[in-house]
Amino acid sequence: MHRNVRALSRGLALIGDLNASGPSNVVQLAKRTGLNRTTCYRLLDTLRSDGYVTFDETNALFSLTPLVRTLSEGVSSRDLSSQAALPAMFSLLDQVSWPSDFGVFELGSVLIRESTHPFSPLSVHRSMVGRRRSLVRSALGKAILAASPPALRREMLDLTASLVEEDAGLAKDRRFIEDILLQTKKDGYASSVGGSEAGISAIALAIPGGGPVLGSVNLIFFSSSMTPEVAARKYLPSMRTAVKEIERRWSVANKARGKIA
Repeated sequence: MHRNVRALSRGLALIGDLNASGPSNVVQLAKRTGLNRTTCYRLLDTLRSDGYVTFDETNALFSLTPLVRTLSEGVSSRDLSSQAALPAMFSLLDQVSWPSDFGVFELGSVLIRESTHPFSPLSVHRSMVGRRRSLVRSALGKAILAASPPALRREMLDLTASLVEEDAGLAKDRRFIEDILLQTKKDGYASSVGGSEAGISAIALAIPGGGPVLGSVNLIFFSSSMTPEVAARKYLPSMRTAVKEIERRWSVANKARGKIA
């Protein structure tokens, strides 16, 4: 293990404090961060040389410059959603052993952004991130559809009908879609048996995200091992806990991003 670079941590602490408190003098910064004044001066001088901090000699106040925003603008909502999902998915894996995927709607289908398949002893796959699943046949897609507001759902189905040839007919079939919505609402989860692969079943829950549906998380298992109903009875409580944790982490990450921006 390499030794931690304390100066870097202290510099970030000063940036965080200036971001939260606004223009401040060294006395205020030293008191709030617990650093001595000499250390504060040295770090602030370095940050000023690099363009992240400015100094007003009139009132002896240090302030952040717009350059600080470049430290966060490369972080997209998708990056944040993946960061929010993965810790909860690993906790779920510890509890149930079966693998899970986190997917988001994109261009008519569900894009798998994170997966615990490589780490599950019960998975036959080792590469799932980047693969796509059907919006209308997979548990991941059904969960997103059922949780989306009607107007957004129509837009997603229109995209699927125009961009995904193999799902176009089902996306236009109102009775089929209505059955998905009713069944998912009745069960309290979405499910599929052989919807993506023969012999593979899944149950899934949507992740609300405080606005438009963030995505969904599934649990994958062999169809020969159990039915979706049995899987739901055994694992749905753990999946709901994972969803709540993803929502919590997503909210915290967005608030932190908003403060920096």
